Amino acid sequence: MPTTQNIPKVSVIMNCYNCSKYLHEAIDSVYAQTFMDWEIIFWDNASTDNSSNIAKSYDAKLRYFCSDKTTPLGNARNLAVQQARGEYIAFLDCDDLWLPEKLKFQVDLLDNKPEVMLVFSDDYIVDHTGNILKSAFDNQKPERGNVFIDLLLSRNFIQLLTVIIRKKVLDEVGLFNSNYKSAEEYDLFLKIAYLHPIDYINMPLAKYRLHENNLSRNLSIGIKEDLEIMDEWSKKYPEIKKEYFLRLLIKKMRLYRALYYYNIITHAHLPKRFIKFY
Repeated sequence: MPTTQNIPKVSVIMNCYNCSKYLHEAIDSVYAQTFMDWEIIFWDNASTDNSSNIAKSYDAKLRYFCSDKTTPLGNARNLAVQQARGEYIAFLDCDDLWLPEKLKFQVDLLDNKPEVMLVFSDDYIVDHTGNILKSAFDNQKPERGNVFIDLLLSRNFIQLLTVIIRKKVLDEVGLFNSNYKSAEEYDLFLKIAYLHPIDYINMPLAKYRLHENNLSRNLSIGIKEDLEIMDEWSKKYPEIKKEYFLRLLIKKMRLYRALYYYNIITHAHLPKRFIKFY
């Protein structure tokens, strides 16, 4: 049983399924952190490539676990979190990267703001070779503090690879909802944001890699689950219903305006059933 002297400050959750192509680079970006009081909880989701050998080649700061069979990502993340010993929990998928100051800046913020339960940051979007395409927020700054309404009614502006949270908040709100195939992160962020302030570091501290596997994720499932989450929250908490429907009306007006100008420019006439659907 670990003593208080060897319990790390941060547990880094890395879930892996057949990610050997980018795995060394991802793990190395954790080892390159300027803040070094961490452990990696490496959860191998029954990979069939060389991922296990790569993970096991690192030292004892990486704790390797392997599933008997492949499970949905939300469930795999929950199993990994249950092994975490750190006060804070961060997440890194095995095809993404952290910049060296990521943990330092975020740990400093959490240490100095005990009321904040989650910190996120900007990140770079990179191609499969690592070339930077853009930053996620460019010149836009997301909300900080009480962000629940904006997070619910606009979009999920929090990227999991940029997040660090207090482990104790998971005892309060629960882990990832494994019923979702795509929106489990969004659901967790909302549960935290409803109860606690969230903060943001205005600089890219990670790199999100675009490649053929994550580009092929089912967008329709993600949209469907996001809408289900919005509907569920609006029914559960009547105090947000008025603003919920106001935001939907604004979005509908914007869509209609876009369709109007599209028809003017192209002389195209979309079917009435399409207009009615939206």
